[in-house]
Amino acid sequence: MVPLKVQEITCKSAIGKCGFPGGGWAINPYVGCSHNCVYCYARFIKRFTGHLEPWGSFVDARINIAEVLKKQLNSPKYKEGQVFIGTVTDPYQPLENKYQLTKQVLEVLLEHQLPVSILTKSDLVLRDLDLLRKFKSIDVNFTISTLDETWKKLTEPASSSVEKRLAAAKQLSESGIKVIAMMGPYWPIFTDPDELFKKFKEAGISHAYTESFNTTGGNYTEVGEILKQYYPEKQSEMAEILFNKERFDQFYNEEAKKVAELLKKYQIPTTIYFGQGHAAKFK
Repeated sequence: MVPLKVQEITCKSAIGKCGFPGGGWAINPYVGCSHNCVYCYARFIKRFTGHLEPWGSFVDARINIAEVLKKQLNSPKYKEGQVFIGTVTDPYQPLENKYQLTKQVLEVLLEHQLPVSILTKSDLVLRDLDLLRKFKSIDVNFTISTLDETWKKLTEPASSSVEKRLAAAKQLSESGIKVIAMMGPYWPIFTDPDELFKKFKEAGISHAYTESFNTTGGNYTEVGEILKQYYPEKQSEMAEILFNKERFDQFYNEEAKKVAELLKKYQIPTTIYFGQGHAAKFK
């Protein structure tokens, strides 16, 4: 395992435009992420940060982010729009235990009662439950795309277990916090939507999002290596679905129908992003 390189840095800006559908604002207390998810789309940020280390082996803690955010929020332009915390990092990765930058950011946002969405794969978010309860509008989004803990450990090595995420989701929802599940990437072979929706219902998850696997930007490279080493019998099937357009469309069209039926069964509104032309929202 490559050792983690941690640096303390200062930032000039704490909040910026969010590229998610619907817009809003993005806050990332850290640069990089030690969860080391092999498929992570956020690895593209290395083009702008100057890091030469492999993705997952470096984290920069933006130690003055709360102070900078406090000043920026004096501008009236931030009075509208959803604030997403953790668009290219996990705000509750293990270093948050030490630096508590996400907690500091939340305390600043609370002063303005801005609507907040937290994106994470960690049950550490429970540490701030009392703080989250003070927001008028807040939700926590957990990535949960498989119940196969072995696949999770191989593709998301340092993140919380699926079991811990589901338990955290249940505790949050029982405490009155809206919880959303991100069932993405929607894996061929390793995503079982029926079992996942059952767990989502038990955990009190109120909405689900799902998306097909994005193979661009080298996101598939390490996934392919894992399949070759641990699942050689499944490697060709996965590659065929993801890289053959006809097979891709066939697979995800079929899965979209399954998800549409399951959301009716479990009464969980779901938004689907399965490649171009596959976006749909169901209630």
